[in-house]
Amino acid sequence: MTLQKNRFSSRPAQWDDVEIGDAVHVHRDGRLEHAGRVDTRTADGAVVWVVSKGGHRRLFHVADGFELSAADPEGARHADD
Repeated sequence: MTLQKNRFSSRPAQWDDVEIGDAVHVHRDGRLEHAGRVDTRTADGAVVWVVSKGGHRRLFHVADGFELSAADPEGARHADD
């Protein structure tokens, strides 16, 4: 799949446009919390697991105030590498 920048909004009710393998940045309060690829997500799009380039895997819930944005799959900045 080809990732398009801004394919999904930064504050959706759910992250249902996110697909496994998408390169993403996860922000909260304007701060980059995590970056990597979507490892998996719930069917309703409320929860995603993102694994960084270094292998650190984190769970994020849309209701916790996180913003998810598309990242350049080739040059994604990684917050915790």
